[in-house]
Amino acid sequence: MQLPIYFISDNHFMLSKNELESKRREKLFDLFDKIKKTGGTLVIGGDFFDFWLQSFFSIPENYDDLITSLKSLYENKIDIHYVVGNHDYWDFGFLEKKCGCKVHKGDFSFEINQNKILLTHGDGILINDHNYRLMKNIIRSSLFVFLIRLVPMSIMTFFAKKISNTKNKLNPKYPPLKKDLKNELENYAFKTMEKDNIDTLLMGHYHEVGIKEKDSKKFIHLGDWLTKFTITIFHEDETITQNNWKKN
Repeated sequence: MQLPIYFISDNHFMLSKNELESKRREKLFDLFDKIKKTGGTLVIGGDFFDFWLQSFFSIPENYDDLITSLKSLYENKIDIHYVVGNHDYWDFGFLEKKCGCKVHKGDFSFEINQNKILLTHGDGILINDHNYRLMKNIIRSSLFVFLIRLVPMSIMTFFAKKISNTKNKLNPKYPPLKKDLKNELENYAFKTMEKDNIDTLLMGHYHEVGIKEKDSKKFIHLGDWLTKFTITIFHEDETITQNNWKKN
């Protein structure tokens, strides 16, 4: 995998565009311009779209500029790895065909200079996520997927807008993840790394930021693109940085 590697996650680009949504997209396009100049790899940790469904007939509207921007990266020789999340699982080849994305419907593991790295979106790993894990299995089943791809996109996007909690999370005062859940995720990450001989584990979904290190192993929360605009970079000199994206 070509360095530098740029990681983003939980962008949650919405179905409806307003001034704030436009500004969030402009920040992304600024980042993509930088990546085109430096070269390297883009890795998306899931939930790039707040709602994504590739039905038998269409895809959601108002995403044309995002699809074009991903395609432009690919045309500029940037490898794109896309780990699907819980908001964008229902892709069935469109993102690869139109944008050149290598789509991973599960955890994504790779090596850099003999260091083993795992990226997981992270949804459903908390102990009390029983109901969520059951729902996840149902909505990803072949029968459910077949049926939902028959539903008119207008109906799907109507309900997606109704149930989305993203508007609330755009508020900087939205309550952070509770400390006990943060500790549970951290314990999960380091136990997984020890068990599977992984050096670095990256996780999305929870919109947390930060790099934790223990016994030479690193656990990295990938943040979000709602209020934090988090960009994590694996540099050519093997250092790792994480910042809020600002145009240089």
